[in-house]
Amino acid sequence: MSRLADEDRLALQELNAAFAWALDDQNYDELRAILTPDVHYVSVGREFHDVEAVIASFQARTGTRTTRHGLGNLMLTAAGPDEARGRSSWFTFASNDDPPQGVETYMVADFTDRYVRGTNGRWLIAERIITPVFRRPELGPQN
Repeated sequence: MSRLADEDRLALQELNAAFAWALDDQNYDELRAILTPDVHYVSVGREFHDVEAVIASFQARTGTRTTRHGLGNLMLTAAGPDEARGRSSWFTFASNDDPPQGVETYMVADFTDRYVRGTNGRWLIAERIITPVFRRPELGPQN
């Protein structure tokens, strides 16, 4: 594996930030634009192989939910001219109260990703494997 060009590294950092904001804003059109149509997405016992299934899983949540996602320690490597791999540590603050009460850490997780460059030149998430390290199930989304 080789080093990514600086412009690709920046684009992938921005892609991850866009993913976090799409989740926090519940902007599923933006989330759809970030993931490949056949995305492989694994999180907390759920596995999907289709962007529409991922979106539907988020839309199926009931109740009020306020979140803020952040990431750190993003490590990126080239896996080909139009493919990259990433590993990062994410944290999620969450509240199921309306209005949100306090600041609680719901989860800290490791993300293992595969990114591909789309035909329009934009990077997309093709695979995201989320492995919880610390998790408070009582702060999880309501279904």
